[in-house]
Amino acid sequence: MPRDGSATRERIVSVAMRRFVEHGYDKTSLREIADEVGVTKAALYYHFRTKEDIVGRAMSGYAERFEELAAWARDEPPGCARDERLVDELLTLVQSDGGIILRFGQTNPAVVERSEFGGMQLGVLRTLVSAIAGEDPTPEASLRATLLFAALMLGAVGGESPLPIGGDQEARTAAARAVALDLLAPLRT
Repeated sequence: MPRDGSATRERIVSVAMRRFVEHGYDKTSLREIADEVGVTKAALYYHFRTKEDIVGRAMSGYAERFEELAAWARDEPPGCARDERLVDELLTLVQSDGGIILRFGQTNPAVVERSEFGGMQLGVLRTLVSAIAGEDPTPEASLRATLLFAALMLGAVGGESPLPIGGDQEARTAAARAVALDLLAPLRT
């Protein structure tokens, strides 16, 4: 079976984004990423020339997944089943690499400011909010959609949140899901 290197690329992206969040973008070297992935620096360069290339790959993959979900949400008729699936899919995304990508922006604001990454994150949030709130939303609908996303993020990051959100991860996730569904309920009418 031929090997195309996609698994290595994804591993590089995953390790790099975690390191950027934990240690800082500017304090993480390509050598450290290569060492943790278990490849040579030359092998890492084969896949990515710079740290910006790695972040760009992570951000574009994240944006694609959120945009696919937003497209599905726009096409699906409003209702409890749609809301539950939307919230569950969003939870899955923010608890996976999507969450670490969002935390990247929070922990590396200077990098986000000096690059297109901040605009990309904001664009994804706007796409999602418009899919949830509708094409011509009221201020309340827009705020509910934005708060839904915030509730899911805070529930997903849990113990890493600067806010005192108690309970274990399972309880925080359940609470985030319940709050998100409560925020969506008035938008169905």
